[in-house]
Amino acid sequence: MSEEGQGQEVTELNKDFLIQYRVHFGRNVKTKFSEKFIYGVHPKGFYLIDVDQTIERLKLAARLLAKYNPEDVLIHSARDFAFKGLEELGKLTGFKVVTGRFLPGTLTNYMLENHIDTMILLVVDHTFDRQAVDEAVKMKIPIISFVDTNSDGSFIDLAIPGNNKGKYSIAALLWSLGVVYLRERGVLREDEVLDMTVQDFMVSPENVPAG
Repeated sequence: MSEEGQGQEVTELNKDFLIQYRVHFGRNVKTKFSEKFIYGVHPKGFYLIDVDQTIERLKLAARLLAKYNPEDVLIHSARDFAFKGLEELGKLTGFKVVTGRFLPGTLTNYMLENHIDTMILLVVDHTFDRQAVDEAVKMKIPIISFVDTNSDGSFIDLAIPGNNKGKYSIAALLWSLGVVYLRERGVLREDEVLDMTVQDFMVSPENVPAG
């Protein structure tokens, strides 16, 4: 996908939009857990994710998150491509944001200066963001995660299927979650989207750490 066109204004959250940003591109591995989210195989051999289910579960996630005060929601990823999107989502919603390394004890050790009290956790990839997930499990905090075709779904209370590794797809997923959440809260009408592009949620190459 070329960089041109990635800053285009999006006027509708639908299946075609998610496909444009490769949200349906899975891995060349599938798990028993992910089978229900897969509708086919790409000629190059990787599995394809049913983005109708992605949209349905984004709405479910928004409905669940809206039950909490924004300051009681924590969103996190250690994945570089998620940093900008999480920061923008946090600004829009009031959610707490942790990007980069999740320091041990953040959720479990009240004595730490960086301790965070939260009632629900959203991560981009429950396998990659394992430290946060493990601590949330210990504290009996509900967990929402985006899941790819190679995900096992362990410890997740609500899974949202989608490519949770790519630059374009992560930005599109977080932008989409912002839309459906603000609709759920009544900030946006059902036919409105964010006054921001997906590009605004996308980390630029110069800001991705080497290695």
